[in-house]
Amino acid sequence: MRTLRLPSLVLSVLLQCLPLVRVMTADAVAAASPIVALLRWFVSSAAVAGSFHAVSGASITITNPSGGKVSATNGVDSAFRISLTYTSGGKTLAPAVYEAGNLPPGFNQPTKSGTIWRITGKPTQAGVYSNVRVTGWENANKQGDHFATVFLTITVVDVAPSITAHPQNVTVNAGAAAALTVTATGGSLTYQWLKDDLEVPNATGPSLNFAAVTVADGGTYRVRVRNGGGVQVSDPAILTVIPGSLPPTFTTVPHGTNVHTGETVILTSAATGNGTLTYAWARNGVNLDGQASPSLTLAAVQPDNAGDYTVSVTGSGGTTTSPPATLTVANPLALQIPGTSGAGLVLPFNGLASRTYILESLTPANAWNVLQEVVGGANAQFLLPSLDADAQLFRVRTK
Repeated sequence: MRTLRLPSLVLSVLLQCLPLVRVMTADAVAAASPIVALLRWFVSSAAVAGSFHAVSGASITITNPSGGKVSATNGVDSAFRISLTYTSGGKTLAPAVYEAGNLPPGFNQPTKSGTIWRITGKPTQAGVYSNVRVTGWENANKQGDHFATVFLTITVVDVAPSITAHPQNVTVNAGAAAALTVTATGGSLTYQWLKDDLEVPNATGPSLNFAAVTVADGGTYRVRVRNGGGVQVSDPAILTVIPGSLPPTFTTVPHGTNVHTGETVILTSAATGNGTLTYAWARNGVNLDGQASPSLTLAAVQPDNAGDYTVSVTGSGGTTTSPPATLTVANPLALQIPGTSGAGLVLPFNGLASRTYILESLTPANAWNVLQEVVGGANAQFLLPSLDADAQLFRVRTK
């Protein structure tokens, strides 16, 4: 075809006189031609409706697929026939070759089987693809101006999940690894494991893995498999955990503390486990002879008693050792040289941070009377705005 550059008025007359002007796209004329803008406008308008038509009466007929719509299933082999005719120069043309654009993932370019052109493939992503462009060329080498384009809508849906292998019952010793697994078919699958019909947090894969099972992990498990096509729930699988292989578990661990020289310190622990539980205490990694109780009592501690204390508890499943509890031993508790201020009598003392101290006075009846409570720390002190004339002696003690 040879392109003519006609004035707009002449073109308008021709369009009225020739209702079957052959199909022409914007690619068929030079960019400088005044026809380009006119043809582009008609192309864009018609494309919104699903196919574009040439101006003034030219038409495109989609024989296949019917209505320009195709349905396919995600992950399943699919094929549909493509066929269109169009008018150009007053005669009907049938394409000799087709090409496609914007195909859904998994579909292939058109191929010919005998006399039939088809688009085949196995879609990999569900969705509605409404901008699939199919162009039919009159010449097999895609040369010349005789071609037409239509827009198809391909809807890819997920097939409902199908569980092909349900999770199986598992019996395992406590502390060992375990796994429950499901196998399912269908596209875009998501998983959610359930334990006793409650969702297991972050258990969203085809396998539910336990690095070291506990007795508490035992129960009945199912998995819910879902996609856009529906939901399937697996048969139940029972995870049985045999107790006795786990070492004891601490319910209370000893805590470090900061004390004054001469105080009594009690470090306490408690544990649960199988069999008869035995305890052993250590300071700085060295076992303390004769200390085989859940609690350790240190009377009148001295600076030499400071250090990191641990307790190990042994049962039929093994031994568990507590985290270290650090004991710090400070100078003996004492009141220091008193002073005065505008607010009254000031009694400083060497209180330890975060500990509570009580100031008492001795009455003539030889009874200790509580005067104040103060939390220790740097520059700890008691302040007495007034004094009992009968008070002769003060003392400070920890609460």
